[in-house]
Amino acid sequence: MGDLDPAPFQELFSSEPADPAASDAPTWIRLYEELIAMMQRQLEETRAFAMRSPEALNRYLGRENIAILEEEIDTFKNRLAHWADARGSQQ
Repeated sequence: MGDLDPAPFQELFSSEPADPAASDAPTWIRLYEELIAMMQRQLEETRAFAMRSPEALNRYLGRENIAILEEEIDTFKNRLAHWADARGSQQ
């Protein structure tokens, strides 16, 4: 998780069912898919905004917002893969 505070992620991940075979596990897969899609749209919009912004704002967005969104998306993709792999091995 790089420079991100791990506590919010740990809190989220600990709220998931412990058993990949749990009845609500498919819900978590869907939620992560939707969360990633939403964040990717936000990332694309932020990148487009940065490209038409003055250089100082472009650098700030690249260093802060864009970098954070990329890291969060990667973290959630890894969690989605965890659930997809776990569900695949259960079937």
